[in-house]
Amino acid sequence: MSKRIFVLIAYMICVNFVFAQNLYFVNRTKHKIIEIKVGQQLSIKHNGYLGQNEFVKQTITDITDSSITLGIDPEIFGPLKKIVENNPKYVYRKILIKDITAFRRITTSRQLLKSALILGNIAGTYILLSNLYKNNSYTITQTFLISAGVGVGTTILINALLPENPKYKMADGWEVLHTLPKQSF
Repeated sequence: MSKRIFVLIAYMICVNFVFAQNLYFVNRTKHKIIEIKVGQQLSIKHNGYLGQNEFVKQTITDITDSSITLGIDPEIFGPLKKIVENNPKYVYRKILIKDITAFRRITTSRQLLKSALILGNIAGTYILLSNLYKNNSYTITQTFLISAGVGVGTTILINALLPENPKYKMADGWEVLHTLPKQSF
């Protein structure tokens, strides 16, 4: 079963790379172009079906003339569909380009840096906690509160330095194009 899913996912990725379109978010007044490709992670704020604002952060799996697909369709997982649908890691959305209100491209290097900082945070908190226990200068409660404060504080700092919320707003002059504009900036 897992081999079938792996082959299906690999096939979908190959087909998407062959037939995939790129999107370009362009802001002419700021002279900026952000290229979006299949396989990149995107953080999007968009108008939902009832007009409410929704936020999604996921990997792009398909780009068409009118929509962006984020995540993998749970239907391909067969009997595991119920597990995948209820897991927030496997968000699947098809978003109309006209409904996008804000976006941020999340690069691989940004993801790797954030993961490295989080792992460093975990290791540092563990070392701090073990040293505090060895010194016996604090009670167990004080030691726990110090390590929790350091862990939570550094996590907040990492999220402040590398936020994942949408940064660029369409209302600020951004437009979506399927080809690069011919005029130079």
